Amino acid sequence: KEWSERFLTGLRADVPDKKVSMLWITHQHSDHAGNAPIILREFKVENLVDNGTNLDNGIIKKTHAAAEEKHVPIRIVDPDHRGSPVPSSGDVKITPIVPAHWVANCEDDPNDCSIGLRVDYCQSSVVFTGDAEEDEEDAFDAGGPVTLLQVGHHGSDTSSGEKWLAQTQPKSAVVSSADPGEGTNKTYCHPRLSTVEALSQHVGGQKTKRITAFDANVKCKEATDNNWQTVAVSDHIWFTTRDGDVTLFTNGDGTFHP
Repeated sequence: KEWSERFLTGLRADVPDKKVSMLWITHQHSDHAGNAPIILREFKVENLVDNGTNLDNGIIKKTHAAAEEKHVPIRIVDPDHRGSPVPSSGDVKITPIVPAHWVANCEDDPNDCSIGLRVDYCQSSVVFTGDAEEDEEDAFDAGGPVTLLQVGHHGSDTSSGEKWLAQTQPKSAVVSSADPGEGTNKTYCHPRLSTVEALSQHVGGQKTKRITAFDANVKCKEATDNNWQTVAVSDHIWFTTRDGDVTLFTNGDGTFHP
């Protein structure tokens, strides 16, 4: 509840005119779709986008009901529908990232039905991947290198595979995760040490900042303080657990600044 209210408070401040061109739901998990019904009822949303799967999911039922109540078009983005409901315009290009076919695990694991999104502005680009795991990442076409990567699945070691990082070649990255033992991190333990180290290697730059990451030598529920290691990381990676809300700006030159 606290996280939910924090998100909504921030959104209300960031979008004071309440106009949202596109509400993009990567997949059917509550931490990625939980506030969608509230946003649809409170904001002036022009398009709701999801992947068209798991329609019996409770939060998706509530989301679709709210969209219908507010007469918001529901757009499907999947392997057979790859276009963006919001067209590119001027220097801004919007491109959905979807595999040619859903990966085999998609029906059992909503993470592997995640629909990615790329936004290009001049020489700057951002890619959002939801919780796509490594098998789906391997099926993605990112459209070339990216200057800012939203790290998949909160920095888990099931995502951010070597092939994906080599394809995207991110210059900067953002990891959304909590403190050790906080909320969902009692059972998930994000970010993982191996992922943090791989990201730092690919992003490059100086390592004057540090982050605490889980070494995965034991199951998350069995973790002790010894399994959380503090390591130096690239200055071009931001972590919500360390940096709080992350707001980055670009003038289109390929760099991002807090």
